[in-house]
Amino acid sequence: MPGPVSCVTGSLRDRKREQTRRALALAAYRIVHDEGVDAVTAEAVADRAGVSRRTFFNYFPSVESVLTASVSEFFASLSRRLEATSATLPVRDALLSVVQGPSDLALVERIGVLAAAGEASPHARALILGELHAWLDWFEGWLRERLGPTLSELHVATIASATVGAGEAALRVWARHAVDGSPSPTPSFQDGFADAVRLLTTPLLPDAGDAVGSR
Repeated sequence: MPGPVSCVTGSLRDRKREQTRRALALAAYRIVHDEGVDAVTAEAVADRAGVSRRTFFNYFPSVESVLTASVSEFFASLSRRLEATSATLPVRDALLSVVQGPSDLALVERIGVLAAAGEASPHARALILGELHAWLDWFEGWLRERLGPTLSELHVATIASATVGAGEAALRVWARHAVDGSPSPTPSFQDGFADAVRLLTTPLLPDAGDAVGSR
């Protein structure tokens, strides 16, 4: 049975591995920020993080996976914050409290930069959206637990998809203006996401009479 010394050694080793992984993810982000997504290679990321190319592949199987590390970290943080909200809080209020509450601004900024890169690169956009939709399974489970058994599976899935769509819309609009330098309708991605969540409770489509009358 491992003794206290080996446990401490293992803990230190785990922390060092996590520090190296974060350093590589941050290096990839900085390359996107400074040079664009096309400049991200295994060699460039390893060099900026101060490790070897071999070390890079010990932590990430591909360049694509290091690009999405910041995105997956963002959703992991979002999950932790949702789980920490009071079970008595209505779902909409819980979402708004998480989106508008204190957060890791550096991480949010990283998501914004990657989203802007996605506007310029279809490949980067696909990676970001892949992470967004992968999070959907977890979010559906959280909604089922909070909303109880009275809602159908389809109803819960629709709420989850609509909320994720709101986040995707906020990213698209915010990143579009970040790329061309034009004034954004919201000062930050967080504000855009909060506004998009609020829109979920309002009619998004005009009825037939409104549509005809607007022609």
